[in-house]
Amino acid sequence: MREYLKKLRKKANMTQTEVAGKLGIGEPAYSMIETMERRKDLSLSLIHSFSEIFGVSTDYIIAEERKLHKKKTKGKKKEK
Repeated sequence: MREYLKKLRKKANMTQTEVAGKLGIGEPAYSMIETMERRKDLSLSLIHSFSEIFGVSTDYIIAEERKLHKKKTKGKKKEK
């Protein structure tokens, strides 16, 4: 789960629907990004949009994504 996106959204006092509207996508699509049902890495344009919406640097979002990626790859190695 992309807990950091949820924390940023809550800190900004926004709903998933509000964030989705700012991104120009539907709430179900945003929910899938936040809960990682849509497991793709975030695109650069999406990272930039999140940084503008939540008032954080793109570096912060990229660092959080890297942490997630490391957790995912560690889990896959343990399964083998």
